[in-house]
Amino acid sequence: MIISAPRLFLGETFSGPGAVVVEGGLITAVLPGETRGDIVLSHGFLAPGLIDVHNNGAFGVDCATATPDEWDVFIERLAARGVTSVLPTIITAPLAVLQEAAAGVAAAALRHAAILGLHLEGPFLAPAKRGAHQRHDLRLPDAAALDEILRLPALRLITLAPELPGALAAIARLKAAGVVVSLGHTAADAETMRAAACAGASMVTHVFNAQSPLSHRAPGAPGVALTDPRFAPCLIADAVHVDPTMLALAFNGCPRAIAVTDSILIAGLAQGETRPFGGAVATLNAQGVGVRADGTIAGAGIVLDEGIRRLIAAGVAPQTALAAATSRPAAALGLADRGQLAPGLRADLVWWSDDFAPLQVWTAGHTTQTATPPRGTEAARAELADLDERPTLAIVQAFLAQEQAAQRAIANAAPALARLADAVAARLQAGGRLFYAGAGTSGRLGLLDAVECGPTFGIDEGLIIPLLAGGQNAFIKAVEGAEDDEDAAIAALDAHEFSAADALVGIAASGTTPFTLAALRHADALGGITGAIVNNPNSPMARQADYAVELLTGAEIIAGSTRLSAGSVQKIALNTLSSTVMIRLGKTYGPFMVDMRATNIKLRRRALHMLQCISAANEDDAMLALTACNMHVKRAALMLLRKLSAPAAEQALAAASGSLRRALRLEGAQR
Repeated sequence: MIISAPRLFLGETFSGPGAVVVEGGLITAVLPGETRGDIVLSHGFLAPGLIDVHNNGAFGVDCATATPDEWDVFIERLAARGVTSVLPTIITAPLAVLQEAAAGVAAAALRHAAILGLHLEGPFLAPAKRGAHQRHDLRLPDAAALDEILRLPALRLITLAPELPGALAAIARLKAAGVVVSLGHTAADAETMRAAACAGASMVTHVFNAQSPLSHRAPGAPGVALTDPRFAPCLIADAVHVDPTMLALAFNGCPRAIAVTDSILIAGLAQGETRPFGGAVATLNAQGVGVRADGTIAGAGIVLDEGIRRLIAAGVAPQTALAAATSRPAAALGLADRGQLAPGLRADLVWWSDDFAPLQVWTAGHTTQTATPPRGTEAARAELADLDERPTLAIVQAFLAQEQAAQRAIANAAPALARLADAVAARLQAGGRLFYAGAGTSGRLGLLDAVECGPTFGIDEGLIIPLLAGGQNAFIKAVEGAEDDEDAAIAALDAHEFSAADALVGIAASGTTPFTLAALRHADALGGITGAIVNNPNSPMARQADYAVELLTGAEIIAGSTRLSAGSVQKIALNTLSSTVMIRLGKTYGPFMVDMRATNIKLRRRALHMLQCISAANEDDAMLALTACNMHVKRAALMLLRKLSAPAAEQALAAASGSLRRALRLEGAQR
């Protein structure tokens, strides 16, 4: 099986187009460049599966008490969200409870290769930093306690406080036994943290939470975690446990930082869902956090794909956020079989949309049904639940980050846009017209493009005709119900005598607007060619049109406000479409708009400058030629370059269908 994609995220960086070859559950080759795959991903990118090394539960499943059936649900639903590897986490409890929980994890790991082993968070924690851990179950890491802990099956990672008596010796013993040691729930100072690294500790658990603070003169646990290259620091990526600014600081500054959820069983459930946890009820709130009745935090409530989106919204570069949940946790745990796109590794793969939602997942080469559909323009982004409470700079950065994703969406649609441009140009070359149809922002953008093409390219009035729901008055004032008026769209086309010679492009973010959809259907019935520019996948408009351009910008910062990213890329798409069509019609010469109407002082200066650049004539000669041609740059250029009179230049252009380049070639061949 070959899966091709517009981009690959290899584990640390993005590449251009490429493909992954999968055989027997493994990646056997990574092919750079355009490759026709058995599965062709039309947009977004392909990446390694996510790895969550700190997960107490999700989807109503508690890792400490899960039954076999619950483990099946847990792994299946994590995979549907792009999490193909997980380290179930058990917190401090009496030894008998830990033994039973560890046995459950070990048994589940035999059935699910996604389970990497057991993360034991405790019982060797600092009482003052214990958080939700019960004080009476905490222990010192003496030899007897270690004997008991090391007998737990599937133990892969343990979190402990390095300042406890005997902790440094325990770290050395645990490492020798093959257990990765992470420092957490600690009041340790910088010196103690570094001593623990010398003893063999290599990770730090939920940096900034339940540990000594970061200060300008006392770096504490966070300062050492983020600067000592021996540590892989883990941070909860929900932007609640750690402020977004601090997340950006940590991930942009530390090349080893790992994203985790530290989620509890309420993660992945619907907002408002409740579950018993830790002796009291926890409710999933709008911020994706489990809270008690009094509002105190009970635990994290996100899945790791949501953590990726929140990191990016916080200002973390996409490649950094993705590496923090793929290659970095794999390296920290010594996993040589996953975390990157490379030959010989497990084919744990995620197809991501350009706004970072998982669209399809493969676990060891087997596809998984994603739990959430692609996020359309109407979807609300859970990671922005506190948008109105953020600093102004953070709000601006969120908008600009979304615009970057939108730019990728239009880049992915370039081939479809090119096909539409060629089809429209062919109709116009044959004497047809271009119609735009749209409502609201989309319709206004169509009208604006049509109006701007006149002076820019010197086209005749009526060559590009915008149909705006509610009429042209709707450009400055909304007309209620206009977008639902199908009869108005049909009547507008009939009033302009739309025919089989013409082309119509419908524009709508949703792809469902009745006015625009009716225009497409009527234009098709009349024999014209049709195109659709939409922002949601698999829409009725895209299915109706001969040429569909899907600009999959995803959920807006303000849900449903498609004047934002959707409108931005629609404007770019329309600019690109009309300008490309005009280039095909000979309305430009290189980068120069040689058919523009020089109707004011600024444009006359521009015409003079263009003519001098094209012909290398001096200013006086160029102005004389322009004056003789009524300020028409193409005719003046032909006069100067081929020594023609103004009437002869006009005839030469007519013979070349208005193309200055073709006219120059024809005149050159005749000399």
